[in-house]
Amino acid sequence: MGEQPGAVFLVGFMGAGKSTVGRILARLIGWDFVDLDELIVASERRGIPEIFAREGEAYFRRVERGILASLRGRARLIVACGGGTYENEESRLLIERMGRAVWIQVPLRQALARCAGGEERPLLKDDALAEALYRRRLPTYRAAGLHVDADGLSAEEVAERIAGLL
Repeated sequence: MGEQPGAVFLVGFMGAGKSTVGRILARLIGWDFVDLDELIVASERRGIPEIFAREGEAYFRRVERGILASLRGRARLIVACGGGTYENEESRLLIERMGRAVWIQVPLRQALARCAGGEERPLLKDDALAEALYRRRLPTYRAAGLHVDADGLSAEEVAERIAGLL
């Protein structure tokens, strides 16, 4: 892998493994790692479900974009994005200017199984809504510059595949 400037943004649906893979990938290639959702929670001093319940998704996306923009100029950085980050046009344009996006592709059934019982996922209230959201987001995920099919792979294997693409 060469010395790549900028950042690598892991995108994909909730439960794709972006945070887990991101931590492993950063360790593997010696880069820094940040989880966008964790930065939002720290900045807002409250959880994502509370932000959605009290302020709504539009507010959340504005905060998310601001934090994303604050990462400008960081090199050798792996960023685990939220499931909806890349769907937001302004955020997607920021990501494209700041580095490269890697779509971690998993089947919906696998993503939902990983998120089962998670109250931390305000947009996964029922399976039908989750499927509609997944289908709506697919075209933007497909726009990512790099794709990794993670179906049946361990987080370590996904990280190794991404490292091989960088």
